[in-house]
Amino acid sequence: MIRFDKQLPERLTWKQIRELYPDEWIVLVDTKWVNDTDFEFGTTIVLGHFKSRKEASPHIKVAFERYESVGSFWPGKIRGPIPRFIIP
Repeated sequence: MIRFDKQLPERLTWKQIRELYPDEWIVLVDTKWVNDTDFEFGTTIVLGHFKSRKEASPHIKVAFERYESVGSFWPGKIRGPIPRFIIP
């Protein structure tokens, strides 16, 4: 779901976002970054949240038409591939 309401929702911290959308891809706009070298930010606006990154992609493109700062992030636990072990 993506929103382009005239009145955007409240600004949230990363902790709040992780609590609200633990297993969804989120599209963030108007992020107030603390610095340019890492992921730390003060607050941001969640423009949309999606079950898959593929589902979020077209909405990210639309968001760039309206906002200068747009990003898509996964706030949940990172799940990587299962390591393979070779047994002689």
